[in-house]
Amino acid sequence: MWGLRILIPLLGAGALRVSQDPGEARVTAGDGVALGCWVLMAEPWDLLRLEWVKDVGHEVLCDTRLHPTAFTLPVPCTPRLHLAWDPPRATLSLHQAREDDAGRYFCRVTLEIPRHDTATGNGTLLSVSAAADGGHQADTGIYLNVLPPSTLAPKKLPQPPTVMENSMYKGGPQWLRGPPTAPQP
Repeated sequence: MWGLRILIPLLGAGALRVSQDPGEARVTAGDGVALGCWVLMAEPWDLLRLEWVKDVGHEVLCDTRLHPTAFTLPVPCTPRLHLAWDPPRATLSLHQAREDDAGRYFCRVTLEIPRHDTATGNGTLLSVSAAADGGHQADTGIYLNVLPPSTLAPKKLPQPPTVMENSMYKGGPQWLRGPPTAPQP
């Protein structure tokens, strides 16, 4: 990536930078969303701590310790939050968003080894709109089948015929004589 080779000298020695994308995300309740965090370092490092925080000053939603070359499979932080690391990018995935998930999410990175340094991303504003069906989700909805009284009354069926007729035997049995022939033009 030529962009990183140009950016790293501009950061200065020992500088840690964190950038987030997208800056804003909009989803419908029940959908999933992925928030990205780029970790840029001007010098080699051995250990980082990565944290995702919702709104400034609130508790950490998800955190992990990272090594520069170690890829991690998605780490479950909660049943709906997973964190993945693909250097230099970390991704927070939120499954089945709810309206109370709306807010600004920050990626905070702390360099632990070789020296202490901390940087926080610019934040991603997440908006969650109500589901198209008025906010009723399959796992929370209660559905009742209600029929009008006229459909509940028993229906009278027609009387069966008293003499059974079998149309196959009217006029005697029909015998086939050879295979059917194709129509002539």
